[in-house]
Amino acid sequence: MMNRGLNMKKVAIIGLGPMGIRHIQACRNSKELDLAGGADLNVARVEELISDGFLPSGGGFSDYKQMIVELKPDIVVISTNAPSHYDIFHEVVNLGVKNILCEKPIATSIEQAINMIETASLYDVLLLVNHSRRWCLDYVELKSLLEIGEIGKVESVTFSMGGGQMGCNGMHIFDLISYLTGARVDKLIGFLNDEGVENPRGKHFFDPGGYALVHLDCGIRVYFEMTEDLGIPPLLIINGTYGRVTIEETKKRMTVEKRASEDCELPVTRYGTPLKHVTEHFFEHLDIVELTRVGLENLAKGEILADPSDALKALEVVIAIHASHEMGNKMIMLPINENHTIEKVFSFT
Repeated sequence: MMNRGLNMKKVAIIGLGPMGIRHIQACRNSKELDLAGGADLNVARVEELISDGFLPSGGGFSDYKQMIVELKPDIVVISTNAPSHYDIFHEVVNLGVKNILCEKPIATSIEQAINMIETASLYDVLLLVNHSRRWCLDYVELKSLLEIGEIGKVESVTFSMGGGQMGCNGMHIFDLISYLTGARVDKLIGFLNDEGVENPRGKHFFDPGGYALVHLDCGIRVYFEMTEDLGIPPLLIINGTYGRVTIEETKKRMTVEKRASEDCELPVTRYGTPLKHVTEHFFEHLDIVELTRVGLENLAKGEILADPSDALKALEVVIAIHASHEMGNKMIMLPINENHTIEKVFSFT
């Protein structure tokens, strides 16, 4: 049964692939959101979702513009593949929608992302990009621990993961690192790792893996790899002066290790000093559907939980890795000011 209520905000979803289904589930789990309808070019997919009760009768469309005109939604979700985000966003704004949730990446060029953010500001549109780890309470609590010096001063971050697809997956990691450290990337040296692995979403997408040495503007170093020659789950390690945090999302586990308080004054050259104090934290809030629900509900109340400029910064880091590789692994300074790189359009998923 679909959600119905006088004060509920109507949501319409463009793109009914795996992420679109999560948005449907998020609306169905909410007492504040009314799933009004969904649109997808795959007509058979739309009909199937209606017959299975995932979309309301009369709420299925192949033309998203027709859907918006007929349903007059309060919120529109853009959950199509990345190359279509820019054009769809502008069409949705032109149709008068004031609340938009866009899946990541925000766009497939820096120029497009800047334009979307400026357009949202010009037309008083609330634009939320679904980098949902920013409002995951597990990470909010970790950020607080880092800020009070639980492991000392954060000096470096290492991340490794298999599967490639930096544009699809890597932006989440760079955005998370930026969120947890309160810093942004100011320079990097990048390498692509294109092993010719076919993109699971189709041959028309080019989203290879890569690795990079990254520097944040606060001095923190980041060692990053998301390559096509690895088939391993993600592992994020945050290193402090006298401790570390190890994050294994697939195990929903975060381990904090640090020196005993009486050992914290010992010099770092005493690197053999054991990390005696060990605590394990298990993720309780890292659920894509529930985090999406929270993001949508706050958008319905007129609040965006993440500034779209942060999504732009995450996109810029991945594009900078591409640019560095193409220039013979030259160091790239961020923000990027070279017009060719700003205007270049990629085919990330």
